[in-house]
Amino acid sequence: MLERLQGEYDAVFSLGGHCLPSIQLDKNGLRPYAGPLDWMISGNLSQISRLLNERFARFMDVESLRVTGHDYGGHNFLVEDASYEVTAAHHFPVSQNTSEQLASYPTFKTTLDRRIARLLEKFALASRLLLVRVGGSREQAVELHDVLSQRVTHDFRFLYVDYTGTEGVTELNWGLERLVSVALPPEDIWNGQDEMWRYMLDNVRLHV
Repeated sequence: MLERLQGEYDAVFSLGGHCLPSIQLDKNGLRPYAGPLDWMISGNLSQISRLLNERFARFMDVESLRVTGHDYGGHNFLVEDASYEVTAAHHFPVSQNTSEQLASYPTFKTTLDRRIARLLEKFALASRLLLVRVGGSREQAVELHDVLSQRVTHDFRFLYVDYTGTEGVTELNWGLERLVSVALPPEDIWNGQDEMWRYMLDNVRLHV
């Protein structure tokens, strides 16, 4: 089934889960620019389907935000959009902001809106897109596949990765041509699975 991913794409985007898809796309030369969900935490995949279906309406608007803590290094505030259950993990440095006053918000929102506009433009115009998501359930992945089928004008592939595997890359056949689902082992996902991602993304290329 991974052979269905092979070939050229006009653009490749992470649909989150957490930072790992962006990291791996970068390592494999498939991330020439950032997407709106890069470096964000989104545990509820159904909310990503809703976000795309609503074309990011009111996403990360200031009235929906709340500071929930710090990132692992303590360098940034975790700032959640409570309406979509999506958290900006590395966007609000503690050196520039406080938990009561997000001084860098205007710059953040300008950058985010530019990334949203780019993604929506690619949804409308690109001949072939690759979207990558880590985490969620089978039902939620199929739901997102259906939303993408409605929102993406031309061809796309959706690589869905979960961590229920036992060894190596386990391909899961769910019977949907544009949804490629795989299971990876849950151990050492941040530093020990580069080879598995290289295998999955083998012969995936950006159209130049």
